[in-house]
Amino acid sequence: MADLTPTKIDLEYAESKIIFLICDCSLHKDYSFWKLTREQATKFIDRLKHVEKLTWSEFSSAPREKALTPEKSGTKSFNMIDEQNTAPERFAEKHYFHFRVPIGIFRIFGYQKKQYFCITHIDRDGRVHH
Repeated sequence: MADLTPTKIDLEYAESKIIFLICDCSLHKDYSFWKLTREQATKFIDRLKHVEKLTWSEFSSAPREKALTPEKSGTKSFNMIDEQNTAPERFAEKHYFHFRVPIGIFRIFGYQKKQYFCITHIDRDGRVHH
């Protein structure tokens, strides 16, 4: 039943293609792009290229293991993303997400800003619990 729960996206951009930004990506060594191995970086970029073919609506409605998982307010993951959010136009109710990259427990954390997915953290080895 949880897989049928829609994620909360900005519906104004539901039919827009997703574009990834790393401008808010953490510089903390454990969660940055620069800490990825060559193999991890290749899979990461391939996954982003695949997702950028989708609209926000398509990505948010896909099964959880292939799409967005919303972060619950007040959790460690939610707060971690919120600290990196530099968007001046924050929603009254903030919605943060993560999605998986098919390399074990590799996850990408971030938030939607218009049609962009702003990546805040790259969890390459499952350090972040949700």
